[in-house]
Amino acid sequence: MKHLLLGVFCCCFLSWSNASGQAQPDSIITTKGAVTLITCGSSISTFQIGDGKNSDYDYRIVDGNVVFIRPVVANPRPTNLVIREGDNIFYMILAYREKVELSKLKYNLSGGASAKTPTGGAGAGGGTSTVATTAESAADNNTPLPDVDTVTVGNIAADFMKQRKVQRQYETTSEDITVTFSQAMSLNNLMYLCFRIKNQGGTPYQVEKVTIMHKVHTDTTTLHHLPVAYRKGPSFFGGRDEENVVFVTPAPVLKRSDELIFIMYNAATKNQIVLYVPMSGLPKYMITK
Repeated sequence: MKHLLLGVFCCCFLSWSNASGQAQPDSIITTKGAVTLITCGSSISTFQIGDGKNSDYDYRIVDGNVVFIRPVVANPRPTNLVIREGDNIFYMILAYREKVELSKLKYNLSGGASAKTPTGGAGAGGGTSTVATTAESAADNNTPLPDVDTVTVGNIAADFMKQRKVQRQYETTSEDITVTFSQAMSLNNLMYLCFRIKNQGGTPYQVEKVTIMHKVHTDTTTLHHLPVAYRKGPSFFGGRDEENVVFVTPAPVLKRSDELIFIMYNAATKNQIVLYVPMSGLPKYMITK
């Protein structure tokens, strides 16, 4: 078995230079008895499957920018795949298919240029493009935004952020920064998401950008980019600062098995903080059956 896998790796690697990869997919497919290959335009600094402890897949990074992935269990479940190469960050779904043409197991993530903004069209997996870019304004992506009365929405967001409800079970910490999901509400086809951001260290923290994604669990798992229509709250946090920040997005159709993913980027280090919020953290009226 060991010699067979080695042969598959070698054959795939030799044919790599002649393969035409798929640009910026939102799904990466694997199959039994073969290796999926991903090439990047720059060296890979982050490669994470699921929560980083996933044992359904094995992977190897070659020459700093080529990845070999293979399933190691019979029917691995779909999971998140995060790849950072150069200044580009890709959020995708890693999924298993019983039968796949070998030509569809080769992917090319960027040609060394900065990541393009999502177009909202269908990607390789049939879902919305999930290449991570800034979500600070309508100019950052081509997803249509609703007409927003900034005065009214701003007043609602200001009142909403004053409420002290904080759900400590949904929080994460990185680089002395703790992000906690506080609460959510839906009003006039808009979704208001309130987060508590706390700088526990003495080094100032500047938020470079924020990405919010809707993870949908159906027959196959897909990620949908939620453009930020309005933001209320600071983007700079001094040492020991702690503030609420409200993000307003178009209200998606949410189901019980779905999940919201909040990604915040440090302007100084380019590192990211990722917070997963299950539907159990949202008010029941926002969730459909």
